[in-house]
Formats: sequence, structure tokens, C-alpha cells
Amino acid sequence: MSHYKIHILYEYGLDLRPYSSAYIRLLRPLTHPVFHDDLEITSGLVYEGQKVDAVILDRFWRPAFPLAKVKQLLADVRSTGAKLIYTLDDNFFELANEKNKQGPGEELLQTLRFVIRQANGIVVTTPMLKEVVTESNSNVVIIPNVLDDRLLDGRRLPWGAYHFSLRQQLHRLRNVALRNSHFLERKKKIIGYMGTFTHDNDLMMILPALQEVTARYADQVELHILGVTGRSATLAALQGIPLRVINLSPEMAAYPNFLTWFSRCIQWSVAVAPLCDTAFNRSKSDIKFLDYSATGTAGIFSHVPAYASTVRHLETGWLVENTTEAWIEALDTLLSNRRLRYKLARNAARYLYRERIVPRYAPQWLDALRKFIG
Repeated sequence: MSHYKIHILYEYGLDLRPYSSAYIRLLRPLTHPVFHDDLEITSGLVYEGQKVDAVILDRFWRPAFPLAKVKQLLADVRSTGAKLIYTLDDNFFELANEKNKQGPGEELLQTLRFVIRQANGIVVTTPMLKEVVTESNSNVVIIPNVLDDRLLDGRRLPWGAYHFSLRQQLHRLRNVALRNSHFLERKKKIIGYMGTFTHDNDLMMILPALQEVTARYADQVELHILGVTGRSATLAALQGIPLRVINLSPEMAAYPNFLTWFSRCIQWSVAVAPLCDTAFNRSKSDIKFLDYSATGTAGIFSHVPAYASTVRHLETGWLVENTTEAWIEALDTLLSNRRLRYKLARNAARYLYRERIVPRYAPQWLDALRKFIG
């Protein structure tokens, strides 16, 4: 069995904190106790020439991503005999074509192309993203997004007791789904939407459906938005819909704190994940499905590649075509059918804990590292 020393250069912003995507795909998974005997992980903003087997470079790494800096990094890594592994979870080459979204400029894309060509191996999150990257580098492995089970519902379980704890967690998630269902029967039904501040277009796509359904239910239904919208025009368009915007402090918005709070405290009747069918979105993952599953909430998901391969229609969620009529039907049916809501929530939680937590993909990570490092 191989033992690897890995240094992670995570993507970070002006506040020097790792982005949520870095936590989800690298920092939380690779520091999980399941890797205790196989990986020795360090991480930071820079690589200082320490002796490691590989440096993992995350997305755009730093607020400025100059080609000269990346070339120097590559030279530094190779001078020590280490490998450079690159990780990517979005098709940034298509982002500039998205309506109302600002994609990376040509200089950033030039750096991105260089890293993809030069990396010893690349980890992506979806098959469609692999197709994009393979055009420049054939050494690509797909490792889907997973959640760190230590963060879910505030639990931090020892790995040695994991198999027993898994049964406990499945039972717990069943109770969470049931609790949410009973709780919300006595109060307003809530339609919830959570995501990063880049989903205005997706939200606007289902606005007519939200207007129609909330009008039908009058004061019995409320829309909760967590993140998602970054434009004042979007909030203005939601006027007339019973709405609560949930704002979190920077400390609570930090991913490890957020996921624990989100999985423990959110009590929505239905969660929605609209996603426009665009070239950029076709490479996205189903992370929102996993997040909603962690709360014990029945979800409605656009029938697009991000969700179509994992969400089982009317079993673990509702897959819906991106038409107003289809979204109205899905919302109206789930809001009025408590039994179906509970069924979807229970099955989604079961799928999450059985299939999409860090320990389930530990073998794939180790296989990828062996392939890239040798």
C-alpha cells in the first residue's frame, strides 16, 4: 500500500480563506480519517519546495492567476521530483457565453490551458467536464463531489466505528426527514433555494411558476432564499412573492460551519434546484442534490445532465423539464402531498449516506493518486 505526501494549493479569495469548492473537493475529503494510513496532507497558499510526492493545484488558485507565476510553480514542483495534479469542477471556457455572467478573461484562460496541458494528472467532477479537458490532456480521472460525513447534522464520528455509525446515521436521517415533515405540517410550507451568488438566471427561469404556486397557496407558502441571487433586479422581480432572504455572517458562511448548520437547522418542505440547460451548466455536478439530501428535504431538480444521472425521478427527487407548466406541476404536487415529500426525502438521505460521502470514494482517490504519481 502506497503512502503519499500531498501539498494542496487551494483556491482562495482576497480574504485568504479557501473557497467552498476547495473544502468540498479537496480539504475535507483528503483530510478525512479514512486516509489516515495512506496520505499525509499539508495545504496552504504557496508551495515552498518541501519534499512531497505531489502538489495539487486547485482551479484558479489565487485572486490573480498569472501565467508566469504558474510556470514558476510548475518548475519548482518538478525540481523536487514531485508531480503536479490539477483539479477542476467547472467548464470556465464556456462561462463567458452565459447571460449576465462575467467569465474569466483571455489571460486567465491562457493560464488555464497551460495548466491543463502540463499537469501530470487532472481530477474533474463530471463526465462532460472530462470530455472538455481530455482534448488537451488524456490523463483525467472523474471523482464526483461527495460530502464529509463528519459535518452532517453536527456529527463527528470515529472511523473505527463507521460501519455501525452508518446504520445509526441512516436511522437519524430518516428521523430528520420525518421531523421536518411533521414540523412543517403545523406551520407554513416553505419552498427553499440554496446556492452560490451566481444563479440569478436559474431563479428567473422558474419565476412564473413560483408566482403561480405561491398565489394558489396564498399565505400558506413562503419562499426562502439562501445565497443564490447577486443582483438587485432579481430581488425586485420577486416582489409579490412571500419571501425570506437568509443572510449569514462571513464566519457562518465558511463551508465547514455552513454545512453543519445547514444540515442541522434547515426545515424546508420542498427544495428547488433549477438549472438552465447551457453549455457551461452541462459540466456542473449534482452537489445541490447532496446538500438538500443532508437536510431531509424533498427536492425538485431540472432534468439536465447535472442531475439526470443521479436523481431517480419520484424515488430520490423530482426531475422536471424546464418549462413553467412542469415546474408548477412539481411544486404543486409536492406541496400538497406530504407522503411523497417524505418518501423522496428519506430515499435521498439514504442515497447520500450509502453512496456519496467521503469514505465511499476513498478507493477512487487512492487509485487516481497511484495513476498520477506512480
